[in-house]
Amino acid sequence: MESDERLKKIAIIEIAGELFVENGFQKTTVRQICKKAGVNLNAVNYYFGSKMKLYMEVLRYYYEIGLNKYPDDRGIKKSDPPEQKMRFYIHSIMMRMFEEGSPTWFYKLVAREYTEPTDVEDILIKEFMRPSYAMLASIIEDILGEKATEKTAYLCAMSIIGQCLYFRNSPQIASRLLENKKFDKKEILEIEKHIYVFSLSAVTYYMKINSLKTTEYFN
Repeated sequence: MESDERLKKIAIIEIAGELFVENGFQKTTVRQICKKAGVNLNAVNYYFGSKMKLYMEVLRYYYEIGLNKYPDDRGIKKSDPPEQKMRFYIHSIMMRMFEEGSPTWFYKLVAREYTEPTDVEDILIKEFMRPSYAMLASIIEDILGEKATEKTAYLCAMSIIGQCLYFRNSPQIASRLLENKKFDKKEILEIEKHIYVFSLSAVTYYMKINSLKTTEYFN
């Protein structure tokens, strides 16, 4: 059974997460968090040290929730072909982005970082983004073959994740372009399949196109 102290910390994290998602980091005050959590005004400093450190704990907490439910390597075996590994990876990241409820809160908070940046960029990259990108890049290297460079694999990984982020960060525009389709689970799975098929085709063809001279390709 978890201690009262840990349960109190989790309660503060969950309330803070809800407020950060709704209002952003800057507009959410420690007073608001403590009042809604039903704790003393000094509780944030006591348990976390500062609002910023609490914010980082919120990011870690909700990242772990999403990752535990939809891990990047979910269902992947070392012996599986890299194409299948890429399919599982795309499925997991799309589910973490679009699942109803708190599993998506990490990505909602990261989306806010683009327009309302805080001081967590270095930590976000080191703790969350780089390990995930590295895994996808490794899968892509296996698809591309031994001639592929690490930079090439990372650029391909960025292109794939960029497609996922477009639907996550621009749902209103995307849904209207798709004739006001609702992003329910069926639609998300269809988009996920498209991203996989499109990306696998591009990655498979990448080395052939990349071997052409720039002038030959664009002329």
